[in-house]
Amino acid sequence: MDDDKQSGESNDAKVTTSGGLELLIRFSRLFGLLAIGGTLAALIASYNWIADLAAQLRVQYLIMLLPALVLWTRRRQHSMVIVGGLAFAVNLWFVVPYVIPIAGQASTSLEDAGEGQSSIRLLLLNVLRTNQQLSETFNEVHSHDADFVFLMEVSPDWKPILENVRGAYPYQKHILREDYTGVAFLSKHPWLDIKVIDTNDANPPLDVSFPQLKGQSQPFRLIATHPLPPISPSLTTSRDTQLVALAEQCRESQPALLVGDFNLAPWSPRFQAILNAGELNDSALGYGLSPTLTPLPTVFGGLKVDHVLVTADVNVDSYHVISCAYSDHKMVIVNFNIAPEAMLPVSMKLSTTQ
Repeated sequence: MDDDKQSGESNDAKVTTSGGLELLIRFSRLFGLLAIGGTLAALIASYNWIADLAAQLRVQYLIMLLPALVLWTRRRQHSMVIVGGLAFAVNLWFVVPYVIPIAGQASTSLEDAGEGQSSIRLLLLNVLRTNQQLSETFNEVHSHDADFVFLMEVSPDWKPILENVRGAYPYQKHILREDYTGVAFLSKHPWLDIKVIDTNDANPPLDVSFPQLKGQSQPFRLIATHPLPPISPSLTTSRDTQLVALAEQCRESQPALLVGDFNLAPWSPRFQAILNAGELNDSALGYGLSPTLTPLPTVFGGLKVDHVLVTADVNVDSYHVISCAYSDHKMVIVNFNIAPEAMLPVSMKLSTTQ
């Protein structure tokens, strides 16, 4: 009787194991099919706002396709291996430039990156509108000793904190709001001019012109913005129109930087349109796939939506993404310098003298 009982328990264990394996196989197949569908949808991301949302998830598609490809290969489902492999290759094409270091690219630690005399440090962070740990959040920001700080989703509750740090950041511009469109720009260095760009949107960008700072070769311009999330056709159009227009302004007044939470990942063709419009480079190229928005505690919840784009005459010394304990966004920290005019292409020298 004991033998019968043990045999029954063994059979139950096999059934449980078999059931768990079958469930895993089903999920792998489902995720693989979803990734293929999302990859196909992303092909028309330039024309459809929902397809554009699908294009934001290329890193997730790669992760979802891996176990599915293993499954289809083991089961000799050749047609699925081909389709899944093509989808994998398409998504890999977009993300590989962010993984492969650029020749001569700095690989210093964050502490070492700020030691160069000519390097300027910029930090951006979406502080999260519902964040109640304001002092703690700014302490994290302040610990990185940035020359410029751009904060987004800044409410009126931040005013005492910002006023208290005027010793470290004497030059400040605030647009404090109860909704998600408040911003604050803080600088250790005086600017020539700072103005709000009228874009007919709920969250106008800041346009900051700086003189030739110590250790730099030229004056430069920094435009900081936080377009509304693309949760409808009109908001998607508004985001794209604003970012392209700002990129064009950067092209016309080099050296320049365009920075902020764009609510747009670099895998979308709409992101490439912004780069093309402003003749801009993404400072994150070659520094990995670290997401800057992590609303979920898994890689499936991570998106790279906070950006620092630069014209060709802005050298990126280093790029870092640092976690912030009190926000669903991470801090993006970029060390940069303005290239000497002698190092610029001849065509750029001519354009700056006209």
